[in-house]
Amino acid sequence: MTSDSTSPLRLVVCINERLSTGQRSCVGSGNLDYIAEIKNMIEADNLPIPVIERECLGKCGFGPIMRIAPGGEIFTEVNYDTLEEIISELKRLLLE
Repeated sequence: MTSDSTSPLRLVVCINERLSTGQRSCVGSGNLDYIAEIKNMIEADNLPIPVIERECLGKCGFGPIMRIAPGGEIFTEVNYDTLEEIISELKRLLLE
């Protein structure tokens, strides 16, 4: 796996929190914990992938949300199992 720091790949994560009762949001669905864990996984695997926090990715009803950019897969309803899938996809894309 290359360690090219000029890789355009990045992982965009939602940090939106809706304060209204009954409205789903990424932070309200646990995304801060998942973000911390995936940052640890990226660092442990020495992947040159920045994690970019965005206020909203426009899919609140399917949160937590993470997206590989540019033009990559959108992962909805992220959980700890999904994080392994995201890491695998990042590694695959780095090899292209």
